[in-house]
Amino acid sequence: MIVQLVFGGLALGSMYALVALGYNITYATSQTVNFSQGQSVMVGAVVAYALHVGAGWPWVPSVVVTLIALAALGVLVERVAVRPFLRASSIAWLLATIALGIIAENVVMLVFGKDARAFPSSLAVTPWTVLGAGVYPHELLVPLVGIALMVLVELAFRRTLAGRALRAVAWSHDAARLMGIDVTRTISVAYALSSVLAGVAGILLAPLLNVSATMGTTIGLKAFAVAIIGGIESARGIVVAGILYGIVESVVAGYLGTGVREIIGFALVVLVLLARPWGLFGVPTPRRV
Repeated sequence: MIVQLVFGGLALGSMYALVALGYNITYATSQTVNFSQGQSVMVGAVVAYALHVGAGWPWVPSVVVTLIALAALGVLVERVAVRPFLRASSIAWLLATIALGIIAENVVMLVFGKDARAFPSSLAVTPWTVLGAGVYPHELLVPLVGIALMVLVELAFRRTLAGRALRAVAWSHDAARLMGIDVTRTISVAYALSSVLAGVAGILLAPLLNVSATMGTTIGLKAFAVAIIGGIESARGIVVAGILYGIVESVVAGYLGTGVREIIGFALVVLVLLARPWGLFGVPTPRRV
């Protein structure tokens, strides 16, 4: 049983880390957080379901169109709910992103319905026997894809021109402008990338959790918890924290129940904030006295 729980936790944890990485990207570039990130997870799953299952599109075109839609959603969130308030040096973007998430959730509920729907996957039908435990191939695929994507994002930040522009904006807006970088456009790209990562998580989790209008709310909260635990400015810390969080959550749910899982999971956030407000892998900001 423990082996099965660990594999399940690894799949969930890698997706928490993928969504939390979106928080890291937007925070690093603009010092803002997209609190509708959980709804991006839901939109990714719903749009992929509508195209692949509802309209009968092949898998690859369905995923490509879904990710394009998620990138557009990220740009919309940045322009409508973040940019006006960021220019005014107001923290109203916090409530604005939450409001957009609630709007998106209710629109999908009206169009898609309230009931959860199964997302068929040939990799989630017959379990494999791994170390004596039954594990669906999809549970093995999810962490592999998630970790591969996180590695690709890290490499893109270090090896591509766009990635270097994002890192420059994260370091200093003024210095980036002096180097000819369009800071506003770069922040918009960061939000698009953040939304795409959340959408990928939604597509991968859909066969395991089913598709519903409310599926992203808890995932978004847990991903933010992972970002806090790992250190929202530390991408590598977020990856480690996400995987560990998922495994701990799965093991606790398996042995103690789902209600205890939520208690322990969010209690970890409180304990980490008490001990290290900047996160386990974060660096404290120096203060001038």
